[in-house]
Amino acid sequence: MKGSSLIVAASAVAVLCGAIGIVGWLFEIRGLLSIPDGAPGLSPLSAVGLVAAGAALMCAVRSPRSMQLLGLVVLAIFIVAAAGYMTGSSFGLGDLPSDVARGAGTLPGLPAPNSMIAFGCIAIALVSMPRHPTIAQSAMLLAFVIAYLAALGELFGASLVEGLSAYSAMSPQTIVAIGALTLGVLYATADAGVMPLVMDRGVAGLAVRRFLPIAVGLPVVLGGLRVAGEVAGLFDTRFGTALMAVASAALAGILTIDIAIAIRDLDQRLGREHSARAIAESESRIKNDVLSLLTQELRTPANVETVSVNAARLRQYVDDAMEVASLAQGGLLLEPLDVDPRDAVRAALDAWASRIAQKGITLTSRLTPSGIVRGDPARIQRIAGNLLSNAVKFTSSGGEIRVETVRDGDFVRLTVADTGVGIAADFLPYVFEPFRRSGALVDGHVEGLGLGLAIVRHLVELHGGSVMASSDGVGHGASFVVRLPSVAA
Repeated sequence: MKGSSLIVAASAVAVLCGAIGIVGWLFEIRGLLSIPDGAPGLSPLSAVGLVAAGAALMCAVRSPRSMQLLGLVVLAIFIVAAAGYMTGSSFGLGDLPSDVARGAGTLPGLPAPNSMIAFGCIAIALVSMPRHPTIAQSAMLLAFVIAYLAALGELFGASLVEGLSAYSAMSPQTIVAIGALTLGVLYATADAGVMPLVMDRGVAGLAVRRFLPIAVGLPVVLGGLRVAGEVAGLFDTRFGTALMAVASAALAGILTIDIAIAIRDLDQRLGREHSARAIAESESRIKNDVLSLLTQELRTPANVETVSVNAARLRQYVDDAMEVASLAQGGLLLEPLDVDPRDAVRAALDAWASRIAQKGITLTSRLTPSGIVRGDPARIQRIAGNLLSNAVKFTSSGGEIRVETVRDGDFVRLTVADTGVGIAADFLPYVFEPFRRSGALVDGHVEGLGLGLAIVRHLVELHGGSVMASSDGVGHGASFVVRLPSVAA
């Protein structure tokens, strides 16, 4: 059970409050019956009720059945007290010494009227807790409201005057015990009623936990200061009311700002946790994808020729993965030169010419003078080569690949377009991410780990350029456009 140690502690407080009253009554120790001196005393029957209630709550952790039986004892005390007030008889029960204060209308030997009602609520809470935790919370919170009103009345001296307020008197021991029992019952039913909201780790729970203690404690503090000021003659009732209203507004404003700051901090923390979790999930997914792809790529009959081919392919995969990792950490242009990008594109076309012809793909190239770029010739050739490799993989026999370079303002634009399988709209945003392959690639079993376009993106960004992909969808081909900044010739 959640908060079991707190439940036991709350139970112990209630038992202690009742035991003090029983000891005071048995040994006629007046100081144990009225704490502090002059406060309403704790009747013997109320003391027994507190001990029974505390013991019942303690059983909630291990023996709900025992808790219900002890709850019936508390219910019996309520019934006896109610019968006493209805008949005007105390049934000869033991009473407090005559010099111990008691609330208005309290019969000898019986709990005060408000204490009697609180005991009824406590009994309902204890008996209903195992099967109806929401009812238990509601009953216990009602008992707390009764005790809270009695505490405010005692603090402000309302129980000492005549009228209805005189019936709010309750012994301080009973008030403390009910507060502890309320806390214990709420934690014992943490999965029901209002407690999931209070315990929530999100914004709602944070707001409740910040506001609730202030809502309960603020009237006590401000009301006490007001009464103390009036008694001391610092101000009259009207001015005291005005001061209390101003102080309440100011503290409410401070509390609102504090909650807003706490919510902002919580939102940022949850955002960081979400990002970290997403990164971890992405890394795990990538690892699984790589292992799956490697297994798929290398699962072929084991003869000398295929082993040699697969070994070379695996080495290329490792080299590509290492290059992506190196570029992702920030690479440098080892040999920045003034380069005519057409030369790098021609070299890439020459390297792929035989493969393009072998697949029966029509190649159209238009390399118009477009300017000079500052960069690494080998890496610019790698950009063009990877784009051509991607186009060849996804274009079947009879298809077409188009390559062109043109001037585009202050940039040189390289376009590699094909009439291949195309790119699905939902995959287009991820086409340059490493280890990501479209459904068309996986279904058609095209070689590769999905690193070629990731390398293109990093190399283009290393040259201060940009790359984008476009496609009208699966079956409609794809186009890749690279823009590299041009320098004066």
